[in-house]
This record gives sequence, structure tokens and C-alpha cells, in this order.
Amino acid sequence: MNCYKATRVVMGGVFALALAFAISGCGGSASGDDTKNMVYGSPESKLSMEPVTGPLYEGPALSIAPEVRPAPNATLHNVRIDVNHAEVMVNDTIKFTGWLFGGTYPGPVLHVRQGDKVIFKMTNRSNETVGISPPSPHSIDFHAAMVNPKDKYREVIPGATIEFEWTANYPGVYMYHCGSPAILQHMIYGMVGMTIVEPKERYPTKVDREYALFQSELYLAKLKSGMYVTDMATAKKKEAMFVCFNGQPFRHVKSPLKAKAGERVRLYVLNAGPCGTSSFHVVGTLFDRVWMEGNPRNEMRGVATVMLPSSGAAIVEFVVPEKGIYTFVDHEFADVEAGAAGLIDASGDEVAMK
Repeated sequence: MNCYKATRVVMGGVFALALAFAISGCGGSASGDDTKNMVYGSPESKLSMEPVTGPLYEGPALSIAPEVRPAPNATLHNVRIDVNHAEVMVNDTIKFTGWLFGGTYPGPVLHVRQGDKVIFKMTNRSNETVGISPPSPHSIDFHAAMVNPKDKYREVIPGATIEFEWTANYPGVYMYHCGSPAILQHMIYGMVGMTIVEPKERYPTKVDREYALFQSELYLAKLKSGMYVTDMATAKKKEAMFVCFNGQPFRHVKSPLKAKAGERVRLYVLNAGPCGTSSFHVVGTLFDRVWMEGNPRNEMRGVATVMLPSSGAAIVEFVVPEKGIYTFVDHEFADVEAGAAGLIDASGDEVAMK
């Protein structure tokens, strides 16, 4: 029987209660419930002091934004992302000492599929760069993982390696960051990155281009010497000096993303913060699909601007309507003035062949 019709036989003041009860029971369990396939629990993490050399990140599931390397055709991924201290170039004249995952700001993009297992290793190699910045304990917190944080996200002293595993239970776009106190300090030093978990059934649409867009804030202070350092005082006030896409203010104004008229473009957009929100918008088009948190079940259509909290994310898709140059921005325009703008260059004569 239709749930609403069933309530019509109820009279008087009982009607509202009966209606609420009936509606709450109408939906039943969600179709295609994934929770029965979830993997909860994993072996305890391992710590070691074995010397490590070589690249600061390794694994075919890793790439550097805006590139999004396809998820490897495997269900088990061995991933290494080490920590080091190094100089970060903000623009032609400004640089600061960063604490980095994989030697990059932001850290490498990890791309796997729902249900895959990640065997993760991280060595704290800040002891190798004492001439740049004193060694410091570090950790990593994967928002995509469902694990015991006290075990997996524990601090790793300089020279030590942590190894643990986790399973990608939910599809989506997720942040990872250092979780060592003060967390704000470690994040403004540059310890942030992105994980993409592709649905096990793949995405319901096919695209011609896909890019990772990682929004973040830089809080810097200029010393009398002319050098720049990270500044906790302005971070606590949420007064960013720069707001960036993929690590530099106006980076993709200088180096636009490429597309063609008629192509479908997918953007994996993550607002790392650590303090501000993002109102993501592409001038000249509408998002015909938005998947909040990057999960296709959380779908919206015909969206102009997507609101993302700190650590929030979305996948947005759109068709490039015609030849031209399309600007993407954080529509909170104080952030645009601070660098949160870029370009998608579809000005060429080529048109996508359909």
C-alpha cells in the first residue's frame, strides 16, 4: 500500500505522528547498500628505523596535480610518500621553508578504486635537511581511510618509517594531511594532499579531460632580512596572504589547463583550507553534474557555484560550450585577489569530435 494513503485513515491529532512514522518507513534501506562490503579493521602499524634513500614518493597510483594518473588496474597498491623539509617557491620573488609530503606542495595525488587496499609507507626524512629546517616529528591522516587514528596516524620521529594498510571503502575525493600538533602549523607549512577513490562501477560519465584542483591558503610573514616564513598569528586570524590552486597563486593563469570546445571536462576539486571556505565557480558554463565529496550518489545538476568547507571536496563536470578561455575562481572575491583564479584555455580552432 502507498505509505501516504495508509496514513489518511488516521484521524485527529494522531494524524501528524502517523504520517511522520509512515514517511520514515517508506524508503526502506538504500538500494545498492555498500556497507555490507566494507572492510573494518586492519593490522597494527609497524615502525622501523631502517635507512631509506631514493625518491620521496613511489607508486603507480601517484601523480602530481593538476595531472590525474588513471587508477592502476590492481586491487592492492604499495604507496610510499616520505616527508622532507624543502624550499617552496610561491612566485618569482617569494619562497618559504616548507614541510612536505613527497617533496611537493601540495603532496602527490593518490588515485585508487573503491574496495582497493593501500599498503602505505612513510619515512620522516626531515633529518636529511637540517640545513633548511630543524628535524621535526610528523604523521599522516587520510580522510579516505577508516582506521584507528591512535595507531595509524601516530607521530613518526625523524629517521623513522611507519607502515600501515587501509581499504578504500567509500568513493570520493578526500584530503590527507599531517596530524601532528599543532596541526594548523604543520598544514600551513605545506603538509596537505589529495586522495581520489573511484567508484567500483567507475563513473557514470565519460570525459575528455580531467584535472585535480587543490585549493589551499598560505600564511606568510616577511622578515627584516627579506625572507618569508609561515605565520601562525595570521593563520589563527584566517588572514591568508595567498590563496592558491595547486600550490601557487594564479598558477593556472600563467599555465592554463587545456581543453577543446565541445569536450566534457571533469575537475576533482578539494578545498584543503586549512581555515577558509571555497565557492568554486567556472565563468561561462554550468556544472551539469556535481558529486559532493566526489561520490556519484551525492549528485546535483545545473549548478553554478559549489560551496566547499575546509577539507571539503566535489567532482564537477561540464561541457565546454564553445571556443574561448574560461576562468575558474573561488567566488569569494577576496580569495581571487589573493590568487584563487585560473584559466581553462579552449581558444584553439580544434573542436572535439563526437
